[in-house]
Amino acid sequence: MAYLVSRKVKGKTYYYLEQNIRIGKEFKKFSEYLGHKKPTKTTLGGHEKNIRKQIEEYYQTELVKQGTEFIDVKTAKSLERIKQETTEFIQGLSTSEKKKWLEAERDKFITNTNAIEGSTLTLDETKKILHKKIKIGSERERLEVLNMEKCLERYDQYLKIDRKIDDVMILQLHYILLNEVPDYDKYKGIWRPVDVEIRTSKFEFPHFKHVPALMKKLIEQYNKQKQSVHPVELAAKLHCSFTTIHPFADGNGRMARLLMNYILQKNGFPFTNIPVKKRDEYFQAQEEGHNQNYKGFTKFLVEQIKENYRQIQKH
Repeated sequence: MAYLVSRKVKGKTYYYLEQNIRIGKEFKKFSEYLGHKKPTKTTLGGHEKNIRKQIEEYYQTELVKQGTEFIDVKTAKSLERIKQETTEFIQGLSTSEKKKWLEAERDKFITNTNAIEGSTLTLDETKKILHKKIKIGSERERLEVLNMEKCLERYDQYLKIDRKIDDVMILQLHYILLNEVPDYDKYKGIWRPVDVEIRTSKFEFPHFKHVPALMKKLIEQYNKQKQSVHPVELAAKLHCSFTTIHPFADGNGRMARLLMNYILQKNGFPFTNIPVKKRDEYFQAQEEGHNQNYKGFTKFLVEQIKENYRQIQKH
């Protein structure tokens, strides 16, 4: 809410209408000079509109960003609040509580990201593989769990040094993801040397010979847009563009979800898990993205961030 401020300079009184807003940990002040005379309530109304206009323009430029298409000011403010409160929640945990909470979140992510691709392992079975080293499920399913855990360990190292997204980083993560996986170990860490198709998708994926050039273009586009597009929309668009190229013989969805989260976390947003129960909705939004319609997937990701936040509130 805007408030009236008076200041004296060389014995003269000057009036201002001011309002502070908070974005993250920072505050920004908006001010409008009103003159020497104390304004009436009627006069203040017009100045309050001017302050609100300044704030909305600021939100649009700095919070939403000029290149954003599908996230409005209201949504951006909601996402900013989620980002801040999630950070405060994690910072408020003790060292042991934080370790336990992060472990549980990663267990859920590994279970769901693999289940979206067809793994039959439950959360409890995933935990037994990770923490008790019990052999459950097929060799491939066990390796998918263990390899994803190693991917997340490397992912955390990248986050710690704020590593940029490039082809080397992507290929390194993929090498870990498919390492020793039956039938696919030979494809680890390389752009696919074969054509691919998905039974559930009508989309015709690019010929494998075009993959290196398309990935180079994707990374260039990401670097060009990362200062001008809201991070959540940027993460959604990169996910869709990545799966549209389908650069690997296997592991494309899991890699897309890793990179999506990397962009979110690089920008202070929480790691976001997509539950397997949302698989059909997720695939539908992704299919729209194959045709360069990113609105549905951006909305899907926003809602999933909000849903993950609601789970934190119950904690």
